Amino acid sequence: IISLEEMMDQLSDRIQNSLRTSFKDFAGIGKAEKVNVIVSFLAMLELVKQGAVRVVQEDHFSDISMESEKVGVPTY
Repeated sequence: IISLEEMMDQLSDRIQNSLRTSFKDFAGIGKAEKVNVIVSFLAMLELVKQGAVRVVQEDHFSDISMESEKVGVPTY
């Protein structure tokens, strides 16, 4: 089991290294255990609260797109 802080670090790293990622890809929905999906969602909410991540969901029950609030050049 992974802690909320570790999951927040993983999500921050992933978003900083790419322009955009989806929650479904990050959380591994369909492959991961439910507890990991829940911790991933809580990590995403905490990063939104801190102002580090911007999220968009087009329709009810559709995938959530996540991107960094920082404007800059992505690192590869």
